[in-house]
Amino acid sequence: MKYVFLRMISVFLAIWMLLLFAPVGPDAEPYDVKEPDACLMNLTVFSDIHVESNNYPRYKAIATCMRNAKLCQSGSDAILSLGDSTMNGQNIENMILHGTISLLLKNERIIPIAGNHDFGNGDGDFKKIQQRWFDYTEAFFGKKLTVPYYTDEVNGCRFIVLASEEQNIDSMHMSDAQFEWLALQLEDAARTGMPTFVLAHYPPRMAKPINPDSQYDLCRMLAQFNREHDLFYLCGHLHSSPSASTFHAWSGFPEAYLPCLSLLNEEGEIFEGTGYGMQVEMYADSVVFRVRNYYRGEWAELNGAPHEATFMLKNPITAG
Repeated sequence: MKYVFLRMISVFLAIWMLLLFAPVGPDAEPYDVKEPDACLMNLTVFSDIHVESNNYPRYKAIATCMRNAKLCQSGSDAILSLGDSTMNGQNIENMILHGTISLLLKNERIIPIAGNHDFGNGDGDFKKIQQRWFDYTEAFFGKKLTVPYYTDEVNGCRFIVLASEEQNIDSMHMSDAQFEWLALQLEDAARTGMPTFVLAHYPPRMAKPINPDSQYDLCRMLAQFNREHDLFYLCGHLHSSPSASTFHAWSGFPEAYLPCLSLLNEEGEIFEGTGYGMQVEMYADSVVFRVRNYYRGEWAELNGAPHEATFMLKNPITAG
């Protein structure tokens, strides 16, 4: 009953927000994956949505991006939200966010990831705010969690979600329990032979063990796995504009850095940096990352060419 009420009031609030501040968005044309007949999985990826209850230009941009993300002709197998979906983890922000997702991304499969802003951004009772995130995640996405890290599976691929376990801004504080759990997940994923996606709000080099005597190192663990298997790490947090370093493998595995979806200028107005996210397309022999501006409804370019990266699979996917 608690979650039914939570869903009802959130959707009611989102209806009013949409009617008042985002009844329509810019016109956008339908789009598609590069090779519709060969694509085995298509993901839509957002990060740093930053819903605020009193920032109406930002809300309009967010709503427009969600509407335009539905225009993919092949559809999305999952929508990934890489953290900082709210500004401070407040109840009102969560209601607006989740109600809007229910209305604009109805029937889409959502994989939510917690960021520092979702847990209070360095302030407040961490356990209380974390429990609030658990409540909304269960009420809207059906995921009953007691820790902020978990796994999911889409089209045979393992999705490993990592998260900070302490109040913070600049680091992903991971317990030895989370590292040990991750080791087991990687071991299990290796047996599938399918690509593995590791999702977190923070870049991997920002992961810090809570235990000062811990011997765990996230980058080392993932690089070791990627030597023989196919692993892809997606994150946000840095609000980096699309650039030559959006995609790289500096730590021994491919990484994709998501820009801030609802970036505004100093006057609090929507400008050209707003709306960037990503499409991730999996094929039998490769995974293709493509930067897209969902606010303007267009593919991004870098130096006059499509802003994308193709990573060939060490273990191509065979039929069946």
